[in-house]
Amino acid sequence: MRLIPYLRLAAALVLLLQLGTAAVLDRVALVIDKKVITESEVIDELRLTEFLNSQPLDLGPAARRAAAEHLVDQELLRREMEISNFSLPAAGEADMLLRKFRQDRFPTPAAYRAALQKYEISEDQLRDHLLWQLTAIRYTDFRFRSLRTETSGQSADRAADDTADSTVDHQMDAWLKQARANAKIAFKHEAFQ
Repeated sequence: MRLIPYLRLAAALVLLLQLGTAAVLDRVALVIDKKVITESEVIDELRLTEFLNSQPLDLGPAARRAAAEHLVDQELLRREMEISNFSLPAAGEADMLLRKFRQDRFPTPAAYRAALQKYEISEDQLRDHLLWQLTAIRYTDFRFRSLRTETSGQSADRAADDTADSTVDHQMDAWLKQARANAKIAFKHEAFQ
């Protein structure tokens, strides 16, 4: 009766093959040099952005493409931060931002939870996204406002601050354009149809 162990082994292999084929694979949406961004990452970015901006949920191709473009900018910023050894904000700051966001936007905890559920995002995703936004803002100010101050020598009164904000935006746009030109960015068209 040596047949029984082989039948058990065959049944186990069939079960494993069925489980293996049932797995959902995430599609590659874009590649930035060697960094792969998946379609689910693009959709998560889109859901978070629309949630934060109180926009209706739109997962259409144009909205996904815009979210992917935003992820390219974020990746390029992350690389620049690593190169410059920029100090990241403390994780506790994210909790403070999240608390303030909830208080400012939602009258009750139930309304907040319902909104998270509607956009299919978790509180941890939101916290991480808020922390990233704070980090990006601080880095942008650090990188481009200090450059402006060094080159212009203007005083730091209120009118100069408004001009500085505009200048920082222009410098940031120019830097992103150059960084994009230096990177190999490949969008997978099937992810945006």
